[in-house]
Amino acid sequence: MTTFATTASIRFGYGRRPGEAPPESVDALIRQVERGVGETCLFPFEGIAGRRARFPAYREVQQAYNKARDANTLVTVGEQIVNPYNIVMANAFRRDQHLKVRQAVFSPNGFFERLAAFWCDHFAIDARKGGAMRILAGLHEAEAIRPNLAGPFSGLLKAAVLHPAMLTYLDQTRSVGPNSPIGLKSGRGLNENLARELIELHTMGAGSGYSQKDVRSAAYVLTGLWFRAPAYETAFRARSAEPGIYRVLGKTYGGRARQIEQVYDLLDGLAEREETRRHICRKLAVHFIADDPPQPVVNAMVKAWMRNDGRLVHVYRAMLEHPLSFEQLGRKARQPFDFVVAALRALNVPAEALGPGEGAKKAGVRPIVDSAALSDVAMMTADGKPALGANPLSVGIIDRLGQPIWSAPSPAGWEEKLSAWITASQLTERIAWARRLVAHFGEAHDPRILLEATMADAARADTIETVSRAPSRAVGLAMVLASPEFNRR
Repeated sequence: MTTFATTASIRFGYGRRPGEAPPESVDALIRQVERGVGETCLFPFEGIAGRRARFPAYREVQQAYNKARDANTLVTVGEQIVNPYNIVMANAFRRDQHLKVRQAVFSPNGFFERLAAFWCDHFAIDARKGGAMRILAGLHEAEAIRPNLAGPFSGLLKAAVLHPAMLTYLDQTRSVGPNSPIGLKSGRGLNENLARELIELHTMGAGSGYSQKDVRSAAYVLTGLWFRAPAYETAFRARSAEPGIYRVLGKTYGGRARQIEQVYDLLDGLAEREETRRHICRKLAVHFIADDPPQPVVNAMVKAWMRNDGRLVHVYRAMLEHPLSFEQLGRKARQPFDFVVAALRALNVPAEALGPGEGAKKAGVRPIVDSAALSDVAMMTADGKPALGANPLSVGIIDRLGQPIWSAPSPAGWEEKLSAWITASQLTERIAWARRLVAHFGEAHDPRILLEATMADAARADTIETVSRAPSRAVGLAMVLASPEFNRR
């Protein structure tokens, strides 16, 4: 059995980094969570307040493009029409994505960063929906998820679900009570997307005893949720809320006079259900421990939830304190983001190597709009593309390995099963990237020392022997990153 420090670093963190002491106790892991909640993350690249202050400038670019389109005066490069709004959004999104990787690589709070990734996946969104989603995605994690992931689940649920990013992704702003003043005037009606995912994914879980009638009733209660661009602050518009009282899973919500507190009541009611705590606790155990996690661990987490009114830090502690949580290392795959971050940490890749791609440094790059406020994202290449690309050693390879940041394939998030990520094609791509990474940053490393530093007592005897017999430093280093131990946790 591996030591606590080794398992804690690999199973509950992003692996070891030279010069960084591994956690030696449950208390040390919990302190990572407590520190992480109180710290400001690197993204959005302008900061939370800075991003919000620039929303009007982003909106002005969109309005200018729409005006030019209507006047048939669009910018072109050759025969290609250039959309300045898309270019500005794409560049801003790329900056945020690269800072997300850098945050995970250099943070000393590995367990907190892993929890942030888990909850981003639980409350999955997809920035590829386009438009403002690209400047809301990083903000969703930074201001809704990270500050709330140690407190009561009900608080995290409200922050994540009611954020403009989620309302946009699940089309909640299109949902109008058919009998509301706006519904009667416009003929618009109900959209059940948010209600369905709220019950099926975010709280109770699929097949947990709710009905389609519960989903529809919840959708009626959620009508009225809205935000006005470019402020992107959630509000309640009573004129689009369906009047009446609705029964969801045996409880009544709503009223003749509708208000946002009724939405809060619905979310609180779902958060406190037994099905919810069992679903969330098992999902956490699946993510961190095994695809089929030990039931005693899940039971201990559920009990901690009940004793502490859903305060998540106590749920995490219950998971960490159970001895079964530290058995049989390697039962989970390191997903692409995990794998890339762990490798960048292992080779101690410097921060300056993790920025956006080199497009901005090429000849012919020029501003796409005359905006001093957006000068750091308003650049296009000579052929009319966004100037900031994906760094092939960080964001680019994560994209290529099939897990683009803040771009889940569905509201259900990413596949958890080991078999989804440990495949022949996946490992081929990982090995090829490991060779490129080693070529850039492996010169100062000895393969045997790297194996000991990154895997410690988790390294298998056959891996130690194979690495020791490598024909060259580069091959040996690539073998470490391609080893079964390094690709699992």
